[in-house]
Amino acid sequence: MNFIKSLFTLIIVFTLAISCKSEKKEAATEEGTSIEQTEDAPAEATQEEAAPSEAEATEPEAESEGEEAEEAEEEKKITVVFPKDTKLAGEVKEALKEFAKDNPEMTGHFNNVYAFAIFPKVTKGGLGIGGAGGKGLVFDDKTVIGESKLAQATFGLQAGGQQYMEAIFFEDQAALNRFTAGKIKFSGQASAVALKEGVSADMKYQDGVAIVTKTIGGLMAEASVGGQSFKYEPGIN
Repeated sequence: MNFIKSLFTLIIVFTLAISCKSEKKEAATEEGTSIEQTEDAPAEATQEEAAPSEAEATEPEAESEGEEAEEAEEEKKITVVFPKDTKLAGEVKEALKEFAKDNPEMTGHFNNVYAFAIFPKVTKGGLGIGGAGGKGLVFDDKTVIGESKLAQATFGLQAGGQQYMEAIFFEDQAALNRFTAGKIKFSGQASAVALKEGVSADMKYQDGVAIVTKTIGGLMAEASVGGQSFKYEPGIN
């Protein structure tokens, strides 16, 4: 009888020992799984950090668009160079703005032409016999190279007075040389493009020269350039 009791006790102890080992093994397995999951988490986070955000991806595109906008804005400007203390500089700057104000295509003409002269204010008037005069600056490669005086005598039926600005475009060096040598004088048949708001300026060169005018004020409808002559003075006063 005692032998049976001892055997039963050993069976219970052996069963409890196996149960404890099984629980420990399961616990170890769960711990290992937890560790593996914890180690995988940083790898996923690293991949997320490596992936660029949408904002970062669009930054180069935004910079490119900004540069294009700046270039477009630059194209709208008429860039000229005035030596220090150049007379008429302020008036000429305003005249350039006025030429392009209602006619934006004029900006391209000024920026692309070989050379040009600007007379910011030409005053004209008379009754029967009239005349006009004004002073301006001459630009070669958009830089002032000298001053020019405009004179004009007109005949025929006319009345009233007028002020207007005038630009003379030179297509090449030969045309500029004729102007600075005083060899350009507009005949009675000479015509100028009279700028009007919203109307495209149709530039036409004759003997390498094109003329554009824009009225400042007065009674005359358009400026006539027939009979104009010019005296050029090199250098800056």
